[in-house]
Amino acid sequence: MNITDIFCNNGQLNWDAIGVIINIILVAALVVITSWYAKKVSEQTELMVKDWGRNRTLEEVQDVLTPAIRFLGLEIKAIQDNEIFWCRDRSGEGRFDKGLSKRFDGNKKERNAALRDVIGKNPSLETKFHSHNALYDELNAFYAKIEGKVKTPELTERLKVLKNNFNESREEAYRLRAEVFDESEPIFVNYIINLRCSIERSPYTIQPRIDFWEKYRDELLKFRDTPQINELDKKIEGVLSQLKKLDEALLEKIKEIREEYRVKYNVTKYEIDPKLRKDEEW
Repeated sequence: MNITDIFCNNGQLNWDAIGVIINIILVAALVVITSWYAKKVSEQTELMVKDWGRNRTLEEVQDVLTPAIRFLGLEIKAIQDNEIFWCRDRSGEGRFDKGLSKRFDGNKKERNAALRDVIGKNPSLETKFHSHNALYDELNAFYAKIEGKVKTPELTERLKVLKNNFNESREEAYRLRAEVFDESEPIFVNYIINLRCSIERSPYTIQPRIDFWEKYRDELLKFRDTPQINELDKKIEGVLSQLKKLDEALLEKIKEIREEYRVKYNVTKYEIDPKLRKDEEW
């Protein structure tokens, strides 16, 4: 039997056979079209998922990772260069006004989605930042103890004497004004406490407080030259060394995470840090 015999029967077309063949062709065509459509839908879905993942990654990079890298770099530099200044704010709470600060502290429920994602993928970061903040609190407590030993009635009385001597030797514009001296006293106490941090003068300005400190600095620092404060200074040095090592480990880890994102999603340098474009344009 040949193909003619299949489609012809006694010289007449065999429509049943032809119908079967047409149905087979239609089914095959439908299968091909369905497969092609499914493939296109899968590709489109994959692109949408990848775009969503890239956008979410950019939020993590720009809102969490890059700021954390900048924060850690500045804190490491502050420890290296002794640019740390402790004081009490207006509420009476002790804190570091310069050099050190806490990170990822506070209520976990108030964290934004990007931070929750980063911590969720890298839970060790939360543990390390918890240790960082604990070291901050330990340093804060040591500085508060130094303040308690420096801020004495004897220091207050000596500052009054030195203020009078200082003003008598200077013209009016260069004196410490009497009405603000009581406000200045805590500043001088802070200068004594923060032995590591240099007190910088603003150029081309009259600054009697800085003049006063430079004139009597050596005498005033004697109020912190005690065995108790020297021991606290040693403890502070030890905690600062721990903090610096922890910061360096955190910095390396966060840079590693950000680099993985950069490679995976082809993130540009301006997407990594939008401030770069502004800085370059400026």
